[in-house]
This record gives sequence, C-alpha cells and structure tokens, in this order.
Amino acid sequence: MPRKVVQHVVIFKLENFSNEQLELAVKQTAAMAESIPGILAASFAQNADADLYDTYRPYTGGFTHTLLVTFTDAQALKAYDTHPVHLELGKMVIPLMKEAIATDTVVDTFPDLPS
Repeated sequence: MPRKVVQHVVIFKLENFSNEQLELAVKQTAAMAESIPGILAASFAQNADADLYDTYRPYTGGFTHTLLVTFTDAQALKAYDTHPVHLELGKMVIPLMKEAIATDTVVDTFPDLPS
C-alpha cells in the first residue's frame, strides 16, 4: 500500500572529487541511513554519463553527484538536518562543492518498502 514520505534531493557540482572520496561519501550515507531515525533509504552517487545506454542523453547541466534521502515524515527530515552523522557527510562534500541545488518533496504515493 502506498505511503506518504518526504524526499530530500541534493544535486552537486563537485570539483576534484576522487573515487576514494566518493567511496567515503557512499559509506557515510549508509551510516546516516543506519543511525538517523526516520530514514527509509539514502544514496549518494555519481550522476550517470552518456554510457548509461546507447541513446542516453544526460541533462546534468554540469552537476556531478546526487544525494537522495527518503524520510518517514518532515520531523525525520528536521532531525537529520542537525544530526552529527549528516554533518560529517557535509564536511566531506562542502569543501569540494562548486554549486548545489536542494529540494524537499512530499510524495503521497510512495510504494511501501520491505522492512
């Protein structure tokens, strides 16, 4: 049965972000999902390039990476905002950030995830 969730999306333009730094950011994002109450799912990844499939045309506008976090509700998003594990991810990413766009969306028809 579908449920209502809050999705937090941050799209970054990161400069000089190495594969090692990406691995650390991915691990830190997983730590967020495990330690911050109310996170249903979280991912940090490099944006797809022209090799995703043969006719794929990326519309990234130069943005290189995306953080996607799905929360149970707005209160969980609020708690995440100042949580130390989230702030640690910021310490990894912000120094290399040229630009970012963030948005929060309420999704009324999110599919139920297995526990």
